[in-house]
Amino acid sequence: MNNLFNMVSQYKSNPMAAVMQRFNIPRNISNPQDMVQHLLDSGQVTQDQVNNAMRMRPQFQNLMK
Repeated sequence: MNNLFNMVSQYKSNPMAAVMQRFNIPRNISNPQDMVQHLLDSGQVTQDQVNNAMRMRPQFQNLMK
């Protein structure tokens, strides 16, 4: 549970660094849609994972408040 709180804290303070720590994203990509497309194209995530993340988005946004 502490790990989850640490992840949320890191994401709040620097979301780009948190994402780049987990995924291989070129530094010249900063647009969220381009990031998702890169992750899909490079096979780092599946469309199902993206769909699941989008469904969880409202809960995640509440957590970030």
